[in-house]
Amino acid sequence: MTPHPSKLYQRMALYIGAAIAAFVLLGVASLVLVASQQLQNYLAAREGSLGAEAARVLDQGGQSALLAWMRDPNTLPNGVALYVLDGSGRDLDGKPLPAQYQNFVERFVLAGTRGEADNFRPIRLAPLLVAPDGTRYAFLLLPDRIAPWGSPTALAAVIAAALVVIAVVAAFIARAFGKPIAELQLAVRALARGRIATRAPVSVSGRDDEIGALARDFDSMAEQLESLLASRQQLMRDMSHELRSPLARLQAALALAERKQPLPAPEHTRILTELERMNQAIGDVLRFTRLEAEPLQIKHLLRIDELLATLIEDESDEALTHEVRIDLQAEQDLSVVGDPQLLRSGFENVLRNAIRHAPAGSAVEVRAQRSTNDSLLISIEDRGPGVPADQLERIFEPYVRLAAPGNDRTGTGLGLAIARRVFAAHGGDISAVLATPGGLCVRIRLPQAC
Repeated sequence: MTPHPSKLYQRMALYIGAAIAAFVLLGVASLVLVASQQLQNYLAAREGSLGAEAARVLDQGGQSALLAWMRDPNTLPNGVALYVLDGSGRDLDGKPLPAQYQNFVERFVLAGTRGEADNFRPIRLAPLLVAPDGTRYAFLLLPDRIAPWGSPTALAAVIAAALVVIAVVAAFIARAFGKPIAELQLAVRALARGRIATRAPVSVSGRDDEIGALARDFDSMAEQLESLLASRQQLMRDMSHELRSPLARLQAALALAERKQPLPAPEHTRILTELERMNQAIGDVLRFTRLEAEPLQIKHLLRIDELLATLIEDESDEALTHEVRIDLQAEQDLSVVGDPQLLRSGFENVLRNAIRHAPAGSAVEVRAQRSTNDSLLISIEDRGPGVPADQLERIFEPYVRLAAPGNDRTGTGLGLAIARRVFAAHGGDISAVLATPGGLCVRIRLPQAC
């Protein structure tokens, strides 16, 4: 069974067939128009009295008078060439006959100049001129700028017609196929950047061909992805809330147990530490899912240099615990528009990560400055062990922890992932590079407030 041609194939065939038909029609019209203009004077000369005038001049003045008449520029109109040929095909004025006409002239013109029997007249397509001495000449008028197969002007007209047809058809094809494919490509890129609500334009998904079917499949895939992500976010929120209740009960039970029978200090400290870690992990999960699901709502004009100074002052106690100092170098009046609490949370996660991995006696360097393209560049650099170069991007993924053996691994693996979401929500980005001579440098870029 022969498969039915697809609608996209049929549309392409229709466009190509229309292009061929349009080219043929436009080419024929161009040839007719150009040829009619070029042959206008020639046809007028053939229908006129030039032949009779030449015969009169030859009869009255002979060959010399005819030659002078032929050379007179006022004798012939533009676009017409005159040949007066003897029986050998030589022109009286010595002009060479164009090669493309030689066979034609030999067969249908010169026969009359070579004598005729009384009862037979050979085909001749040119008048005869008879000189006073009886010599016969063929009076031949030819188009000056056109050959039997065309002329440069006619060829240029056909090429111009082809170019016009190609341009028009290419525009139709680009509109019919290129534009919807480009729109669908933009939708795919938007989905890849995390805009889960993106759908293909109705003008594309409503098409009744393969491109429309592809757009509808894309919409179906995007809806499934959105549903899966929404389910995951809801599950994470529900689990976090459900874990908060037993965690609160554990803390209350520990407090009640402490009243009845105090625990040894090491065990009590260990239990409190683990409970705090659980509480931190639950809080990080809630923050991460909230950033993933909710757009930025609170926007204020704030100074990044002041926010960083306050944050470093608050984190100085933890830095002293790790025997690390924090050095701040910030330009003045670095302003952004955003949520102060979210931005503080993002910087805090990066800074605390640097403090935890910085070796004792080293410094964590925090720099903030204006960059190009109306943006601010904030870098937080430590002298810790760093991470492998091929893992620099992975540290911003959820639940990824790449700390070297012996280093602090108490984090939840969500700190840098939360930071990426925070800065992305503010129109910025975050990246990491290996520091020199060692350590890790995290760079944050935020748009500067106008």
